[in-house]
Amino acid sequence: MRALRRKGLMIAGGAVVPVVIIAIIAVLSFNINTHKSRIEAAASRETGLTVRIEGRMRLSLVPFGVSAKNVHVTGKGGEILSLERLTLRAELMPLLRGKLSVTGCEVVKPVVTVVKDALGKYNFWTHELESIKGWLGPGFRLNDLKLSKGSLFYLDQKTGEKTELKEVNLTIRSMAVVDGPGSVVKNISFTGTMDCKEVLKKNVRMENLKASVKAIRGAYTFEPFTIGSIVYSDRKKGETTEFKEISLAVKDMTVVDMTEDIIRDISFTGTMDCKELAKKNLKVNRIRSSVKAEKGVFSFKPLIMDIFGAAGEGDITADKSKGKAEYRINLKVSKLDFEKLEESFDVKKLVGGKGDLVASLTVKETGDRPLLKGMEGTFSLRGDNLVTYTMDLDKVLAKYETSQKFHLADLASYFFVGPLGTVALKGYRYGDLYYETQGGRGAITQFISHWKIKNGEAEATDCALATRHFRVALKGKLNLVSRRFNNVTVALLDDKGCPTFKQTITGSFDSPRAGTVSSVESLAGPILDLYRKAKRYAQSGKCEVFYSGAVRQPR
Repeated sequence: MRALRRKGLMIAGGAVVPVVIIAIIAVLSFNINTHKSRIEAAASRETGLTVRIEGRMRLSLVPFGVSAKNVHVTGKGGEILSLERLTLRAELMPLLRGKLSVTGCEVVKPVVTVVKDALGKYNFWTHELESIKGWLGPGFRLNDLKLSKGSLFYLDQKTGEKTELKEVNLTIRSMAVVDGPGSVVKNISFTGTMDCKEVLKKNVRMENLKASVKAIRGAYTFEPFTIGSIVYSDRKKGETTEFKEISLAVKDMTVVDMTEDIIRDISFTGTMDCKELAKKNLKVNRIRSSVKAEKGVFSFKPLIMDIFGAAGEGDITADKSKGKAEYRINLKVSKLDFEKLEESFDVKKLVGGKGDLVASLTVKETGDRPLLKGMEGTFSLRGDNLVTYTMDLDKVLAKYETSQKFHLADLASYFFVGPLGTVALKGYRYGDLYYETQGGRGAITQFISHWKIKNGEAEATDCALATRHFRVALKGKLNLVSRRFNNVTVALLDDKGCPTFKQTITGSFDSPRAGTVSSVESLAGPILDLYRKAKRYAQSGKCEVFYSGAVRQPR
């Protein structure tokens, strides 16, 4: 029996060897370039696109495969794909039996151009592709796929939005599509790596993206996923915001439906770590957070960072489930350093000490209007026992009744320190001229700057400061969109909260006006005889309470 089996194997081997030898001879002697036009015609017919192979084609034996140089694919709107070289590897024995089994694919310098028209149709989509889209179906396997030095250009003609990827490298191993409901994206498994030198989208540039990826039946894990930097450029203001050295871990990412907005159809959990956020002089370090995405809602919670010389904590939610984005921001910074706060906004060192910052804001996209127009919420900055470096406020205010060498409005600069009013602060040139000639130090025993924001306008709800002997308060609104003062008034108070002196601020942040005299002139010398006005208030016997907030009147 064994002898009979050995004999059968010898006969089979004797039959196969000649066939293999004949196949090898055929491959070595076959000139595939003579069939190039037929291959182009077949590919064009099957895809509904125009396929051209302008370079030479070549067959290889070990491993068995076919390669083509300078391949171009065009549609009605122009070129969709160009390749410097395409190589397909296949198993030889199945091919001898008339069955094509591709084991590997290598693509060198692909340039892909994808255009989505106003009706949502892509430039590569044809009826022929629709009929053969199922070829990458259950049972499809590929040992390895390698893509090197690729680039992608995407244009949405409806919005005019462009996205460009440069120098993309991709390596995928053990790709397999299993049987199951849904698209290939939901049923594919593989492992691999990816890197991209640069991504450009509108005002955003990302550099040096690298990731390891693993997919198990449509659940994707990117770990680690690193980005060298993300830079946002505000061309109108000439400012940039940069995120440096970002490290992400994205786990169990799934896509519900590829036909709609992928932002609303993607879900995952993960973590985020960013070494630094830099914007002009503002620096936020060691930003860390857990991340969750579900049905178009992206949550960063808890969010921890080092900011203004202190530890900040809070959360951010970006909601794109309804189309237009809505951002909800909560932030608390305890014991922040006022000097570092001033440095961050390019302001001369005026105030020293520690304080607390609390913000709860919602920002809604409002079409072509500025984001500030859709801002609502509250912002609060407060501190006790602060130091003034350029002047002794008690001495200045004690002599204010007779000297009046500065605007009361200039004191409003204290309320504008921080994100809400740095431009206004610069408009008053606080710390300049008069203040620099005074010298000395002073003290602010209590300071509160609390604002309510709606539709991009900030209203002072409790803004006041107290020195050892005096109290000053502010009322009014700041239009953050048009960058103007709206009925802002600053008052020096008595023990009842009534004004002994007060002054209004009007105009733009760039050219503010205090009363009828500009702030620049007021810093150079005496301005108005406010003393006579205060005297009339006292003689009338009437007292209209100007301020009743949390800052107490000094003894």
